[in-house]
Amino acid sequence: MVFSAGNVAVWRLLILALLVVAMLGPWTFDLINVPAQYACGKPFVRLYGDFCGSPMSGFRALPWLFAGFGILIDLIMGNTAGLFPRFMALLLMWIIVFPFLSIVLLLRKNASRRLQLLNLTAWALGGLATLTTFGLQFSREQFVQFFYLLWGIPVYVLIAIGTVIFESLVLRSSTRPSQII
Repeated sequence: MVFSAGNVAVWRLLILALLVVAMLGPWTFDLINVPAQYACGKPFVRLYGDFCGSPMSGFRALPWLFAGFGILIDLIMGNTAGLFPRFMALLLMWIIVFPFLSIVLLLRKNASRRLQLLNLTAWALGGLATLTTFGLQFSREQFVQFFYLLWGIPVYVLIAIGTVIFESLVLRSSTRPSQII
């Protein structure tokens, strides 16, 4: 299979569209406190104890990125209590969003090798950050119980794996244009 510039651009647009679909899917739960004696009505799911949750899409979680800038204000004010977990969550979210930016940059006509390597790195880190975020959300019992409800995360990870493979092949073919992959 020979990668031409037009084919690569179409595949990257398809990857971007699939990424939007993955971000539209549920990624986490928006928790509300409902005493255990009361049932959780749809779309809420009983998570544990007195908490129910409504599945929340990846795009709906994005405003947390910008709310994370409160970390800087807390740092300036000298309030460092609980700063590290909030900083790590903010960093993970930025890493998950970065492949959007890198793939849009690659849609330009003259994408350099350096930009291709940056895109490849962004997708690899994005997939790992997504797996980390997913793994930190649940205990083992909750993971088995709620895995099917949060389908946006596995879709993102599959897209990341496929994109890393695709971009590796594109990068390899661009370094040796005379060879067919």
